Amino acid sequence: MSNPVLAVIAGGGCRQIEAATGMLQALEAAGIRIDRYNACSAGACVAALHASGLSGAGLEKLIRNTPVEQLFRPCIGHQLLALFGMRVDHLFDPAGMYGILRRSLTTEARRRVRVAVTRLPDYAPMMCDATAVTVMASAAIPQVFEPVKIGPDHFVDGGVKNLVPTPRIGEIADYRHIYILLCNDDVTGAPPRGRLGRALSAAFATMDREVTQLYESGWHLLPNVTVIQPPPFPSSLLDWSDGYRLIAHAREYAAEIIRREKA
Repeated sequence: MSNPVLAVIAGGGCRQIEAATGMLQALEAAGIRIDRYNACSAGACVAALHASGLSGAGLEKLIRNTPVEQLFRPCIGHQLLALFGMRVDHLFDPAGMYGILRRSLTTEARRRVRVAVTRLPDYAPMMCDATAVTVMASAAIPQVFEPVKIGPDHFVDGGVKNLVPTPRIGEIADYRHIYILLCNDDVTGAPPRGRLGRALSAAFATMDREVTQLYESGWHLLPNVTVIQPPPFPSSLLDWSDGYRLIAHAREYAAEIIRREKA
């Protein structure tokens, strides 16, 4: 068997779900099959669903048929407490997303997908097999979603310490090709004020730091690595883009990158 193709799907929120969906559609259209996945945050959701047999078109259909309000609902009581300065560990309930994962994930997700999580309270980064529970932990943005208990410990978003879960340097040659799928930046300005705004600002800062380190380390220069990050587009961590147009934006950009490489 030849060396596998790896997709590293990094980034958070609805923005990355849409962007990664478009990029996976472009890979599929080019005849590129993903054998293994490393992922974190919302990218873990996309990777686990794709590995479970949901195609890029299927992912887009799921997005279009699922209002954000069905994925996660505001915890009104917690948001009121936060408004008055009380300490809370989450502002939204992601039960809808968890339900989709529980219904959709297959044994292929556990076999082919590794997801990044961050253990509390020491913030230790870890990688684990994808299940509905570990994927929810990987996507649990601190202060936005409740930490997920796995065994005796609680875990939050893998992006806190490992937003771009690339292989170890010594493992790069084990892969025929590595596609690193990064989500785009937003172009609409600052996040909302208050506790939610601070949490989202921290998430944005983490994304910027990790992506900068990726390029500084020269991953995009390696012969068997393709880094795809669509240009900025109006988008959000907690809402779908207008008309779901981010999917096409990411698909068209990724298709152009793939065409250039083949040429």
